[in-house]
Amino acid sequence: MIPSSAQEIKQYAQKLSFSKEFHLDLVDGIFVPKKSWPYEPLGEAIEVKTVLDSFTLEVDLMVADPVRAAQQWIKAGADMLVFHVETISLTEFEEFTQRCSVSVGISMHGDTTMEVFAEYLPFADYVQLMGIHQIGAQGQAFDEAVLEKIAIIKRLRPNVSITVDGSVNKDTIQKIAKAGADRFIAGSAVVLQTDPEAAHAELKALINV
Repeated sequence: MIPSSAQEIKQYAQKLSFSKEFHLDLVDGIFVPKKSWPYEPLGEAIEVKTVLDSFTLEVDLMVADPVRAAQQWIKAGADMLVFHVETISLTEFEEFTQRCSVSVGISMHGDTTMEVFAEYLPFADYVQLMGIHQIGAQGQAFDEAVLEKIAIIKRLRPNVSITVDGSVNKDTIQKIAKAGADRFIAGSAVVLQTDPEAAHAELKALINV
């Protein structure tokens, strides 16, 4: 989810209690135009720790100062952090991963080259590829280019876990899985459905056959 408030996170935590994982997208209005809580309105990550502690919490740091945000969310119980290569230098990323106690993933914008992205791979615990070209909003069309990116990553690091985030739904999840991804972040295909638990189960069934 892209949170509009701490209260909305608490509501979604209850709504999605059937899930083991909770993926939180943070946008600060600098790296991408949209702003989410805790940037607008202003808040503190620690405010939602209690309600999110029951999940494996993954925080996608689509922000201009990801290291500072990461430190705040680690204190708030984050188990997994996603950095974007456009917001952090290779040296900073390597240094952060060396001192970080949680799982750290690396992602990239649709216009970033695979040559740049490949430099970060040796220091990442896992990879997150975007299934949409323009990050920071839900409900966008699927970007077929992600399938080739999965293939490239598999050649570079055959055993790395690959997540796809964006436009993961019942029409795309099987082709994403067939390409080699093993984690799937479903936003509107779950949270905006009348019965989120049933929608979640339907997606799982499509890739667990």
